[in-house]
Amino acid sequence: MTADGVSQHLMPAIGAVRRLVLRLAGPAFPDEPVPTSQREVIIAVGRRPGSAVAEIAKELGLAPNSVSTIVTQLVAANLLVRETDPDDRRIGRLDLTERAREQVGAARARRRGVLYEALARLTPEQLTALDAGIDALGALAEELRDIEREREVMRR
Repeated sequence: MTADGVSQHLMPAIGAVRRLVLRLAGPAFPDEPVPTSQREVIIAVGRRPGSAVAEIAKELGLAPNSVSTIVTQLVAANLLVRETDPDDRRIGRLDLTERAREQVGAARARRRGVLYEALARLTPEQLTALDAGIDALGALAEELRDIEREREVMRR
């Protein structure tokens, strides 16, 4: 298999798995629609509580002012807390509210449950192949990070 051949099949497969898991597990915030951009910020803050807006923006590849606007909306919706950094009053540190933490945790558990249910239907050979593919996806992600860093340096 060549890089060209894999590239034609990889994204559609990853996209289909992601969309199906999300659809089967249901929304993270079933009582209120949360746009994708807000959901991405919530997930990033949940992974890295205490992060600054600029750090979340960099992780998501978005402009800091865009993330700041999203954060303001999420604070107003009682999904994020923004506290002033005690060492630098210009920086706001972000965390999930307890309500958001509970909903994100419940959604994560539902997604894992759906994924487990589907994985349990695969053959042992398919599970072995998928497990080997996870290592390859990790290596692919690292190569993409390297390319991103290289392009960032070139833009300067």
